[in-house]
Amino acid sequence: MSRLGKLVKTGAELVPRQMTAVKSANKEQARLSVLQVYKELQRLTPSFWWDFEMTDMPLPVFRAALKQQFMKNADIQDVRIVDRLVGEAHQHIYSIRYAFYNPDHVRNFLFRENVEPKPKDFLSKFLIGKD
Repeated sequence: MSRLGKLVKTGAELVPRQMTAVKSANKEQARLSVLQVYKELQRLTPSFWWDFEMTDMPLPVFRAALKQQFMKNADIQDVRIVDRLVGEAHQHIYSIRYAFYNPDHVRNFLFRENVEPKPKDFLSKFLIGKD
């Protein structure tokens, strides 16, 4: 199945450019691939939780944090974007399996919204005591 993308100029007229999905042919296939990668990550979670020393939080809380990362993108409808995000999730799973990440990477990835942003202007840096 092809999708319509941006308009491209061919000669004197504008014609819609044909766009194809990366992996999934339709929304249902994209949905199934998201569920597949989510299940794969949830199966990996107990060893992942133990190996990356996340035992300071209960396993159900850790699973809920992983679920929240998936639910952040629940409103995305474009199949190409969903396929790209599924590919990124596969890359993260590969990196977790082969320990390319350290525990700090994982915490920053899962709980980034809880980290306070760094100050950008001089006065804010001065007030918190940073250069």
